[in-house]
Amino acid sequence: GPQGTLFGKNTTGGALVFTTNRPSEEFEAALGGRVGNYDRHDGNAMVNLPLTDKLFTRLAGSTVNSDGYIKNLYDGDKYMNEDRQNAYWQTRYVPTAAVTLDLNLNWANTKQTMRPQKCVLVPGYKGWQAELFNTLAVVPSTGRTVDDFCQDSADAGDANTVISDLGGDYSATNKGSALIANWELNENLSLKSISAWRYTKAEQDDELDHTALPFLHRTQSVHPQGEPRETDQYSQEFKVTGTAVDDRLNYVAGVFWFSEKTKGETTVSFLGPYDPALAGWLYLNAPSTQLDSDNDALASYAQLEWLWTEQWRTTLGLRVTDETRKLTRKRYQLIPDTLDANGGTVVPLFGNSGLYNRDPGFVYNPRFEYDFVDESNGSNSDNALTPMASVQYLISDIEAIDAGTVYLTYSEGFLSGGVSEAPSGELENFEPEEVKNWELGFKLDLLDSSLRVNGALFYSDYKNRQLTSVVINPETNAPAPDTINAAKSTIQGFELETTWFPVERLQLMFNLTLNDGSIDEFMDTQVTLADPAMPPAAGCSRADLTFIQVDSCPNDRSDENLPRLPEQTYYTAAEYRFDTDFGTVLPRLQFSYKSDVDYCFDSSSCRSGLWLEGEQKDLSARVTWISTDEKWVGAVYGNNLTDEDYIIGASPLVDSQGVGGYAAAAPTTYGVELKYTF
Repeated sequence: GPQGTLFGKNTTGGALVFTTNRPSEEFEAALGGRVGNYDRHDGNAMVNLPLTDKLFTRLAGSTVNSDGYIKNLYDGDKYMNEDRQNAYWQTRYVPTAAVTLDLNLNWANTKQTMRPQKCVLVPGYKGWQAELFNTLAVVPSTGRTVDDFCQDSADAGDANTVISDLGGDYSATNKGSALIANWELNENLSLKSISAWRYTKAEQDDELDHTALPFLHRTQSVHPQGEPRETDQYSQEFKVTGTAVDDRLNYVAGVFWFSEKTKGETTVSFLGPYDPALAGWLYLNAPSTQLDSDNDALASYAQLEWLWTEQWRTTLGLRVTDETRKLTRKRYQLIPDTLDANGGTVVPLFGNSGLYNRDPGFVYNPRFEYDFVDESNGSNSDNALTPMASVQYLISDIEAIDAGTVYLTYSEGFLSGGVSEAPSGELENFEPEEVKNWELGFKLDLLDSSLRVNGALFYSDYKNRQLTSVVINPETNAPAPDTINAAKSTIQGFELETTWFPVERLQLMFNLTLNDGSIDEFMDTQVTLADPAMPPAAGCSRADLTFIQVDSCPNDRSDENLPRLPEQTYYTAAEYRFDTDFGTVLPRLQFSYKSDVDYCFDSSSCRSGLWLEGEQKDLSARVTWISTDEKWVGAVYGNNLTDEDYIIGASPLVDSQGVGGYAAAAPTTYGVELKYTF
């Protein structure tokens, strides 16, 4: 549920918190490595040094490397590889017993191939954009249609064998620092300051048609016009925590400031080139867009916990958030006379159709140049009060329960709105997402604390849930991501987590989640291929694209599933401990299962049902060995041991293309790990 009272920015659905090991007073060091199939070779190292009795430092780093498991028949390469390195340096200074200063520095670098997707045909559906480009370029150039090329991909090997002419790359560099100062003013009051900075430079290529055609490419690296996005992020938080009234009152209060600026992100969207295209002309549609954004936020919060008795306590919290987002978009259009590497004249035909006539002896110049077209600016400001209230009862008088808590919590969450592209290509605002959440739960230790059972019933009521779509401007034929609001949606369900030690050395786990999610009100706009012999339906508008006509109509998507929400999730695991003369051996077997997860994207893909994954199953195993002196730790592991094949992601643009793509689960992976601690 919402986590935005004490920490977490824009967290309507939950938050994950990772806490690293801090520098300590004892020397320690470790070296580890992992090898496995798909040329897996990872390494990590850590050293903790006490420099003085008040100054300690800790340095850790790792490298993660493997070949890709997705085979691309277009170029013979493998994709979805891993190539990541990172380093983390922490220094702790304790000048007095009451003051602790932590300086954390981190760096990471990633350079990997993207995940090409498997193309899927949607029987009986014609995408308006595919029909347009079949007419203008694809059929005249190749003698085949978009559907034909999609069928090639669909028929090519298993789910992790694809045909993608772009392939795609992803690269990113991250740097960050944080200074944390903690001052215990007295035994009942402490003050903390957290100052942080983070820098990211990243670029990526996206293949949106999932075929061997230069149909829909979105790239930041293939053309010189493309530029990576660079983001600087700053934050400052001051927090006070304490106790009062004979320790019956616990409280925390603070303020949080955040500023993020992203600049330079320049994308080129390729449709083509095709030569020859219609009537022997050249076809290329390659608009370019640069996006710069600012995001500023200020929040204050307070939370109080009052102990009425040893069993009863009440928690009340409130967060006040004010957030402003700004977006600047610059658009560029290619210069026709730079398309010929020999300097010949290239003449646009039919306005912005993408068709060009050129001089004899034309040689395509892939490094053509751009002219600035226009600049648009948009901004959005939101503020919210997000309260929470919880009543807890600590169980102490029930004989069958060793320890336990029953609680009822109400909380609200907020995800700020922003600026996105509209179907017309203009900028428009989308609304903030708001959620009201009820949770009734329990946490119990039973059977002499050998069994732990946690459970919760929950109900989340969303207003203006933010969903991602793609809009395509019929005037430019250029795709762009778009954030839209589903006016009303709900999720209700039950979660259960159990850990049981039936005998001393055996640990059993069983978790489940049951979800009932629905979109109750969601109005969108859909562009479809028009029948020129029929007038547009009521409420629709028609656009003449010279070679085809399209209708833009209101589209009620209220009957769709919530994206990526499994109806049922199960997890079970068993681990046994063997103590031997050469150390401890811990074999572990685990199995997870999810049902009815919908990875559809646009309206047509959702209605087709082709992206609704009925089952996701994963059987994994691990055997860990710990030496008698606990200096050596080794393991052998295997994931997806039954080599299950199921959808784990997708970006189907069926409305425009008539086809879509999906990403499949990784095949069976296995390996060996070894770590030595000094």
